[in-house]
Amino acid sequence: MFLRQLHYLREIDRLRSFSKAADACNVSQPALSRAIRQLEDELGVVIIDRKKKVFGLTAEGARILKWAHDILRSVSEMRNEVSLSRQELVGSVKIGVIPTAVHIVPILLEAIKEKIGDFSSDVAVLPNADIIERLASKQLDIGIMYYDQCPQAQAFTVRALYAEEQVLAGTTAYVFPDQGEISWEEAATFPLALLSRGMRCRQLVDIGFQTAGVEPIIRLETASLELIHAEIMRGAMVTILPLSSFPLRVPPAGRLQMRRLAGFSPGAIGLVRLSEQPPSPFVARVWTVALETDFREQLGSLC
Repeated sequence: MFLRQLHYLREIDRLRSFSKAADACNVSQPALSRAIRQLEDELGVVIIDRKKKVFGLTAEGARILKWAHDILRSVSEMRNEVSLSRQELVGSVKIGVIPTAVHIVPILLEAIKEKIGDFSSDVAVLPNADIIERLASKQLDIGIMYYDQCPQAQAFTVRALYAEEQVLAGTTAYVFPDQGEISWEEAATFPLALLSRGMRCRQLVDIGFQTAGVEPIIRLETASLELIHAEIMRGAMVTILPLSSFPLRVPPAGRLQMRRLAGFSPGAIGLVRLSEQPPSPFVARVWTVALETDFREQLGSLC
């Protein structure tokens, strides 16, 4: 048995396709299929149910997949341990974060270093569903996401961080109210660059306009925060985004103005992990540090 066979199996299950898994593993599909056949021959069981048109694992295959996840994770932890001992680091953590909360990650990393010591981190920017999937398969230690969309199951531990607050943001090329909040009716008069409709924070924006009974002027829809930031900073449009989606120091200084939206229904951002014992004492300490960090105070200074 080779580790690459277990890796292939994990990718086949994740992508639900031999061809996509082969591409992800950078091997030919025949080579990947042979490796899985060899694994089946060696273990004396059928792992992939090839008789059905719809992809699926056999009952034995599902049990082997669980072992594959555990073995690959243990190997990864072993490699990390060796690497950390060489670098004199105190630990390693894998974090998944939704795009609109990415700018709170530096706050967390700084708090970890200050309270625990030097460490290594692997941060992946992912949609909610992918974070849940990778937590379940133990490819992530901690998720930062819309926790109200986390499956209501005992498998996950959830802790609230802050209520996401969205703001109308644009350069001084546009005239905003002098201070305080802005109404949805006023916001609807600006040319808007918004996130794609499939994203949770965009759905909350749509609800705000619908509740106010107004039709916004949408000039750009995209999944790229970088593109939206670029468009608003050149004065082409304004946007409605969560505070946490903006860098804590937005250049150039003084050009970007923000106003909170009246009566906005905020999304709930929180920490998520598997309920079982954390994989290492270091990750357990990271979880504690994250719970103790006041992200709201940092974000409140933006607006």
